[in-house]
Formats: sequence, structure tokens, C-alpha cells
Amino acid sequence: MSGYSEHPVPDRLAPYVECFWTLEADQPISEYPVLPDGCVDIVFSRGRSPHDTQVIGTMTHARKFALSAGQFDCGVRFRPGMSYGFIRLPGTEAADRSLPLSEIWGAAGRDLNVRLGDARSATECIGLIADALRLVPEFGVVQRVATAIVARCGQVRVDELAFDAGMSARQLRRLFLEQIGLTPKHLSRVIRFRESVSRLGKTRRGDFTQVALHCGYYDQAHFINEFRELSGYRPAEFAALSR
Repeated sequence: MSGYSEHPVPDRLAPYVECFWTLEADQPISEYPVLPDGCVDIVFSRGRSPHDTQVIGTMTHARKFALSAGQFDCGVRFRPGMSYGFIRLPGTEAADRSLPLSEIWGAAGRDLNVRLGDARSATECIGLIADALRLVPEFGVVQRVATAIVARCGQVRVDELAFDAGMSARQLRRLFLEQIGLTPKHLSRVIRFRESVSRLGKTRRGDFTQVALHCGYYDQAHFINEFRELSGYRPAEFAALSR
């Protein structure tokens, strides 16, 4: 692997975009793992079919993608809950799916795909995607609540979130499904899992009790079960792979 790299985000997009990224493969990889993180990505691939730029919806479980030798991917990763104002696709239609951007944006999506295909560098590709996100939406209820969930690393109570938002838990759930494709509870689970993944690499091998407690799991068994459900691995197995 030539590797995965993240790139800076323009100030105007920083509240909505986690990063721009590139991935280059110098050898084929049959199963490149991507973990659920609560985010939606727009991804352009050179050297893979389909060639159309794709929207990768919020994932409820880990997915594995095939990479061919010489393949170049680049994309934008939206912060959890922040993609809807740009993509305007119901979350329930996008969750766990890859959809052509041209079917969502129409002519604008087709034009971006052509420009990305003609781009001569990763920097140019990233600039083209950033320029396509020129109409910045305002924050709504979902964006404010999703931001709170991320800030608290998923350790929240849905009824309290709904109360703070001035609506019922059922209303909040409906809005989350419409815009993100996950319920507030499910997104909280994913964000808590994501926090645990970030801490595994900093933890002494086999000593995962503190990770479980810090991330708000009831006990180590709860942590192991949740981790395996979302990633397909036990924490110790995943930690060994990452090292």
C-alpha cells in the first residue's frame, strides 16, 4: 500500500466535513476493511468499476472493498449527520449502500465525475470536490443533536437529547432515520464504538477493561459483544491486526 492520507478542510466546510482523503494501492487487496463511523462519504475511484463517483451511505457494520493495483481513490468524509444538506438523499435509502452521485445530483454529478477523471493530481481532485460543496446548509435539529452525540463520544440518553431539542423521542428518531439512516441510539452506539477503536491502539495489549469503562460499556463482555457486532472482530483480534 502507498497508503491512506487525510487532507485539510477549508474553514467554510469545517463544521460539516471531517476530512478529505486519498488512498493509493500499489498492490491488489481483496478485502480492504472499512469500519462504521457514522459518516457519509463521496468517493471517486480511478481504476475500479463502477467509474462513477459514489455516495457511500452510513454503515451499520464493517464492509470490505476490493482494491486493484494502481487504484487511486479520493473523497470527502462528512461529519456524522452533516451530509444531508449537501446530498439531499433520504438516509434510509443510502444506509449500507453505494449509490452513483450522478443519480442524486444529476448533471452536476456527471460533470464532477468527468472533471475528476481528467484531474492530474490528488490535490486537484480534492479541490474539485470541495468546490462542488459550495452551497453550505444551515444546521438543523439533526445536526445539532448529532454534534452533541459526537462530543459526548456516544454516551448519551436519547430521551434527554429529545427533551433538549424540544421534541419527543419518536419525532427525533424519525428525523434521524430520514437524514442519517440511523436512529439516535444506533448512531450513539457507532460513535461509542469509534471512540473505542481510537483507544485500542494506545492500550497495552490485552488490557481492554479500561477502554470498556472509559467508553461507557457496562463491562468487558458488553464491550466485546458490541465490538464484534460492529466490526466483525473481537477487540484483541482487531488490535493484533492494527499492530
